[in-house]
Amino acid sequence: MSAGIQLRSTLSRSILPESSEPQLIYVLLELSAQGVPTTLPKLPLNLCLVVDRSSSMRGERLQYVKDGATRIIEMLSDDDYFGLVTFNDRAEVVVPVQRARNKQELKRLVGMIEAAGGTEMATGMALALQEIQKPMLSRGVSRILLLTDGRTYGDEGRCVEIARRAQKRSIGVTALGVGGEWNEDLLETVAARENSRTQYITSALDISKAFTDEVKRMSSIFAQDIGLRIEMRPGALLRSLDRVRPFIAPITASEEHDSLWAANMGDWPGADPQAILLEVVVPPLTVGDHPLLRLTMRYSLPGMNLNNQQGELVLRIGIRPTDQVNYAVDATVKHWLERLVAYRLQAGAWQQVEQGQIEEATRRLQMAGTRLFEAGEIDLARTVQDEATRLLRSGQTSAEGRKRIKYGTRGLMDQDKSSKR
Repeated sequence: MSAGIQLRSTLSRSILPESSEPQLIYVLLELSAQGVPTTLPKLPLNLCLVVDRSSSMRGERLQYVKDGATRIIEMLSDDDYFGLVTFNDRAEVVVPVQRARNKQELKRLVGMIEAAGGTEMATGMALALQEIQKPMLSRGVSRILLLTDGRTYGDEGRCVEIARRAQKRSIGVTALGVGGEWNEDLLETVAARENSRTQYITSALDISKAFTDEVKRMSSIFAQDIGLRIEMRPGALLRSLDRVRPFIAPITASEEHDSLWAANMGDWPGADPQAILLEVVVPPLTVGDHPLLRLTMRYSLPGMNLNNQQGELVLRIGIRPTDQVNYAVDATVKHWLERLVAYRLQAGAWQQVEQGQIEEATRRLQMAGTRLFEAGEIDLARTVQDEATRLLRSGQTSAEGRKRIKYGTRGLMDQDKSSKR
């Protein structure tokens, strides 16, 4: 079996009734690694850690950051690069990006960090981007790993702009928020591109684990430069494209010309299955079987020195007279669609809260809770219902509850059942 990415598709309904109106279907695209060796060569890592050292980080939070940074250093090989930038009211390069060879000296520099001052995140991100571009890597994995526990004020737009510059240069951004006071909307926007993600760390105790987990992810890259092309039949429309496994996140797809969309998906850490959900408008069609869309995935397998690999699927849709159609939705597609709808409902609720539409926001949260109950996510559903009740009574939700809902519905908290990655 040749190594590569295997594509498998499932339609929410493979047979539609004859109609003079457009119809909506969902396509679940499941991706799995095939022919992959048990152990792949580790790609060179280029990691710059960006740490908030404002006064609110004083005490155990900063100590756990130091512990986590020390563990990162211990995990790196001599050919990996490591740098450390801290920020409060200003930014400082504590460890210029360098090969992780003199580990004792790197640990000594980490141990000298002290907490004081306010929070200006953009200055730290800007210095990190300068540092991480210094190594001349022909192949490897570059990431900015950012941690904050507070809100940056007045430089949010610059934070996003710096993140976009990094991402355009194939430098991912992992944004971690610890505690309840940081701005999850900003971190989600910063990480809303390929090779980037955001995570809610509920306790300072988990900082070190979050750091080491990220290095493990970087060290287990199976595929890189993954791109998806979606060619639709005339009249068909791609309404949305979302990753649903291992976590929920919208994927930006650009329409290159009529009936052709393209999306960049970045790297694939590990070899665990992934899944994408496409929302497709099917134009009016005559009775019969029709090609609907062609999916083409291009990628590289750096650990096996295989570049410009390609996989392809052609999906067809059947049109039948109304009395011959089964209207049931495929169970697997329904499973992921329920979770995606819950995520979208809560996301819309927060927008309505910002607009002062409290009753409508409450209704959306209640609907999200119902979806989660039906999907078997009982603990998270209870959190959603509790916050909906709080919102209706007081006009606001708790900072912790909002973060648990946002990251719980995405599947981006922890690995356990109630808050899984």
